[in-house]
Amino acid sequence: MATIDVDALRAYLEDYYGTALMSGLWPALADLGTLDALSGRELCELAEREGVDLRQFAVSP
Repeated sequence: MATIDVDALRAYLEDYYGTALMSGLWPALADLGTLDALSGRELCELAEREGVDLRQFAVSP
């Protein structure tokens, strides 16, 4: 299992949901509001459900 830079992932998802929100997809507002409360594991699970490739956020040992 790789170590993930959750701060970078969180920032990416904020941009992802923010873009969706500005495009008129209002349900993204609920997801955007919960990002800060999610643990690292929950954030990774959410990203995987959204189809985000977590390898781009892997931290080299």
